[in-house]
Amino acid sequence: MVMPEGRRPEEAGIRIEEAFLAAKTGRAEDCEDRIAPLPFVAVIDGATAKTEMRWQGQAGGQICAEIVQAVLSEPGSLAASAREVVDEMTRRVREFYRAHDLLETVRRAPEQRLTASFVAYNSRRGEIWMVGDCQCLLDEQLIVNHKRVDEVIGAARALFLESELALGRTLEELRAEDSGRAFVLPLLKRQMIFQNNPAAGAFWYPVIDGFPVPDEGLRVIPVPAGTRSLVLASDGYPVLQPTLAASEQALHELLAADPLLFRRYRATKGMTDGQVSFDDRAYVRLSHV
Repeated sequence: MVMPEGRRPEEAGIRIEEAFLAAKTGRAEDCEDRIAPLPFVAVIDGATAKTEMRWQGQAGGQICAEIVQAVLSEPGSLAASAREVVDEMTRRVREFYRAHDLLETVRRAPEQRLTASFVAYNSRRGEIWMVGDCQCLLDEQLIVNHKRVDEVIGAARALFLESELALGRTLEELRAEDSGRAFVLPLLKRQMIFQNNPAAGAFWYPVIDGFPVPDEGLRVIPVPAGTRSLVLASDGYPVLQPTLAASEQALHELLAADPLLFRRYRATKGMTDGQVSFDDRAYVRLSHV
């Protein structure tokens, strides 16, 4: 789905050149990514559900992404600090838990949490804000929050899929039923223990999930003077490029060569039969004017 071009207030000094949002299933209602429009532009990545829990038909990642989008869309957020805005997101997710009598449940079972990441451009402060594994391009400079835990689980999934092939299964069978994803699903659930938990060492990572985001998990990146183009994107683009067309082309080339994403690019899930990609994806390109 191509998003309509936004209209900037004069003081923002930015324009949305391209914006795109798509679900991995091809059905817009399934998408867990969101885009917050001008003047506070953001890409929000709702985490793929690890359980069957739903609230009025919505997965936890969708609800968390909508909470993040709502906070960023409020007029006061543009003037607030990154710390203040992230704390407000956390507070509202926690309010959701309390309203649904879930707070103790999500303490004990982190895989039930509403979870999202985001990357945002605050035009008033001239800053990029990041929590979690979204990404951005400042002109040609790529900035990514790598998750060590995803690298480990992606490698474990690749090993399992290679063993399946060695035992006689075919790529077509694995496309129909990704046994590698099933193999690592317990680890994907277990990894959520490490969310916003620096005590976990190399495996911890920051997200919006209703629990405090440590200072070291909130990245604030000043946009250098003279920057011409900013791209914000979710991790549904393994190869982020300066234009939407180039990013889409790189994605499609990768999926054509390695649709299960376990050889050329190791991921915790691949593109299974009936899907149009391996993950939801969101892309926004801004220009300074």
